[in-house]
Amino acid sequence: MKKPAKERRKKIGTTRFEVNMDVQISGLNPQGMAFEGIGVVRNLSIRGALIETYAPVTTDDRLKLFVTLPNQAELLEIPAVAVRWVRGQQAGVEFLKLPATTSLKLMTYLAGIHNEARAGRSDTPSTEPL
Repeated sequence: MKKPAKERRKKIGTTRFEVNMDVQISGLNPQGMAFEGIGVVRNLSIRGALIETYAPVTTDDRLKLFVTLPNQAELLEIPAVAVRWVRGQQAGVEFLKLPATTSLKLMTYLAGIHNEARAGRSDTPSTEPL
């Protein structure tokens, strides 16, 4: 029996997907000092991400992210992000507020990854890059 669409959306919304996307970081630390940097998003969900960067991020920094989604002409802006933890050059971030258009683009991208992974389990694995 097929699961209701509502359950499928919930699963996508809570799952982190492995990705490899460039990200531009603009931030403000708790002392009010601004900084910028670049990095790579290593996993992604509708609620947050794991980022690898040499930017001087620390716990509780507030960031604005500009993510390069595959096959997209423009950068995806995530305007309200909080750094929840930092370990070496990795940082776990939470998306505090997503504009509706950003949320839709992100959910559409994640649903595509989810659907491709599901198709790969039932059929032969896909050789196409995500």
